[in-house]
Amino acid sequence: MPSLHGLTRLALLAAPIFLIAPEVHSQTNDAPTAAELAAEIKALKQDYETRIQNLEAQLEAITTQSAAPATPATGARGQSSAFNPAIGVILNAAVADFSAAPQEVSGFQLGHESQRGQEGLSLIETEFNFSANIDDKFFGSSTIGIHAEEDGSEAIELEEAYIQTLPGAGLPDGLRVKAGRAFWTLGYLNEHHPHADDFVDRPLPYRVFIDKSYNDNGLELAYVFPSEMYAEAGAGLFRGDDFPFGSSDTGRGVTSAYARLGNDIGTNQSFRVGAYVLNGSATPRSIAHGHGSSDAHGEEGHDDEEVHDDEDDADHDEEERIDTDVHDDDHDDEPEMAGDEEQEGHHDLLAEGVFTGDTTLYALDVRYTWAPTGNPRDQEVTLQGEYFWRAEDGVYSDDEGEMTAVDGTSSGWYLQGTYKFNPAWRIGFRYSRLNPLSSADMANHVYEVEHDPSTVSLMGDWTNSEFGRVRLQFSREALTSEVTDDQLYLQYIMSLGAHGAHTY
Repeated sequence: MPSLHGLTRLALLAAPIFLIAPEVHSQTNDAPTAAELAAEIKALKQDYETRIQNLEAQLEAITTQSAAPATPATGARGQSSAFNPAIGVILNAAVADFSAAPQEVSGFQLGHESQRGQEGLSLIETEFNFSANIDDKFFGSSTIGIHAEEDGSEAIELEEAYIQTLPGAGLPDGLRVKAGRAFWTLGYLNEHHPHADDFVDRPLPYRVFIDKSYNDNGLELAYVFPSEMYAEAGAGLFRGDDFPFGSSDTGRGVTSAYARLGNDIGTNQSFRVGAYVLNGSATPRSIAHGHGSSDAHGEEGHDDEEVHDDEDDADHDEEERIDTDVHDDDHDDEPEMAGDEEQEGHHDLLAEGVFTGDTTLYALDVRYTWAPTGNPRDQEVTLQGEYFWRAEDGVYSDDEGEMTAVDGTSSGWYLQGTYKFNPAWRIGFRYSRLNPLSSADMANHVYEVEHDPSTVSLMGDWTNSEFGRVRLQFSREALTSEVTDDQLYLQYIMSLGAHGAHTY
């Protein structure tokens, strides 16, 4: 019987379903009809679809209940998923070799954190971070850094201690308020901690214009516009103790504003551009003669001559030798300084003097990323650049009381590119350049700075995981016209404990 043969084949194919069905037909001499089999199969399908829908609903409910309160839209550095604080430690160390003694930067002051690091084995920085959602309306974070100075000493600094509103704080959608001490919105790198950089050291514009990073005490408002592409604008009010300002009389002497845009380009490219301004008064701003003695963070005592004499004698005999050779009339035994007397007066005044007056810093940044395979974890090309332009109107004075009025501008920029050619390995190139004040900007002064400081860097790094990275870097610095410094670094950056994702 052909029909009975077909029904038998159907029964064999449906055997697994019959094994898990609520009721199993007993073997009798009466074979089920085709209509009965079809109805039973349909009932089983409906039953399992209902079960799957119920399980999906339960999973969604559990996920919603266990989700943490909403975290800040931007600028956050590692949010906790619960009210218990996330605790992390960053270990950042290197072995370095330099071909020249420490140099000034022609035409620019350096703050206490922007000096060259230690030669040989050193701990660059050990960073402790504590962060958590305070409640459903606020997020808080605190970061303490221990930095190694060039003279071998260690400096403990409170890098960040801030609160930030969450989306549930009752503010209009897209509005964020941040208060305390933080790495504020200024250019691309400033919001990132140095261990997240692509190179061992920060580019020259960051070193001379904001002493590596601007993290004054203050308040910042930011608003993310409800648009298809990323658009954000904000403004800040800061105390004015941090470099490039020096100290504050009123406790609210610096203001800022910024705007930036970003978007995806297709499925594997993205970009972001931004414009920024930081404005305030330096009263006064001095350099760190002793590589760590700067008053840029609001410390009392701007006795520049005393700082120069004591710390150069105690900690930096080599720098004192170079400085004495520059200032002495008789320095024939130093051929690299010969012939530069006509320029050293201007050079020393801008690099070593104390500035009092108004400072406005403008910045532009651009960043472009491209993932050739569509997955940035596998391969990624990143191009990044920033331009800084500073206008100063005030007076530079030296240890002898000589004063020179200044009303002019200086600038600096860098451009870098990195290529991740597999998930673990990257290579990178960076070029930085500075343009000091020219003679036309110096009132009643005949000297010129004819040298534009520059740095070129090459790096390669290996990332075993998101918690560990090892980097090899070579840099050539030409900070003055007389000396070129070749620098070689072997660095490791390791993260213990909580480690949140960094911003774009």
